[in-house]
Amino acid sequence: MRAIVVAIGLVLTSRVAEAKRCSLFCELGRALQGGASIHYEATALTHVDDAPHGAVVDDLVLVGARVHPFLGLSDEIQYHFGFDVAWGATTGRGGFAYDMTLYPLGVAVRFGGTAFVTLGTGIGVMGATRSLDDAVLLPLEATVEADLTNRLRLLARARASYEAGAPARHDGAPSAPFADELEGMVGLRVGHHYMDHGFPSGNGYFLGVSYREFERTSYLGLTFGYEVDIGSPEAQRQKIHRKRAGHPLPEDSNLIAP
Repeated sequence: MRAIVVAIGLVLTSRVAEAKRCSLFCELGRALQGGASIHYEATALTHVDDAPHGAVVDDLVLVGARVHPFLGLSDEIQYHFGFDVAWGATTGRGGFAYDMTLYPLGVAVRFGGTAFVTLGTGIGVMGATRSLDDAVLLPLEATVEADLTNRLRLLARARASYEAGAPARHDGAPSAPFADELEGMVGLRVGHHYMDHGFPSGNGYFLGVSYREFERTSYLGLTFGYEVDIGSPEAQRQKIHRKRAGHPLPEDSNLIAP
């Protein structure tokens, strides 16, 4: 009988501990805020000036995706991470081209429903067969996205990279003496904004002007793509604000922030 009581006590203790862990994780999950921006895009670049020895790549075409989420307990400042993947081809000497970057470290500053400024760093690889030496890149990228109107959204990004493993690509950005390579894009997205099950969301097609510098050559072109953005549910954000202020809402409240 004593053994049965002990066994029941152990079971109850484990269940209480499990409930506490569940409560902790559930509260953490409810408190987390975040969002994401996902791009599917194609970029075509042509050289606009040559290095002293001539352009290594005449034209560069890349097709790929960018996935950049952000997450945190604060509404305004959050942890940012993401990755870019693109494949394509070059002309001139011709060959397969690739550009892939992982951003495990970054910070995002959010304002409004889905507008944000991010700064991220990580590691990448980029090259092209028969024309551009393969290199490991250490990038620092800044991104800005904000709604201009109900249908127009500004998309802008700039990236400075430091190369490793390809001496020929060292000091390859004439406009950025502090970096080996430089890249930027400014565009406008035309689309829609809506609330999807309480989430502020948007999507649409965009067109932008792109610019790159590598191997002491400048490239200018266009980027065309499709973007989806999403943010934390407004109702949940409102509940968290009121709870932090000492005025929690009932669990079944459907209040939406103005």
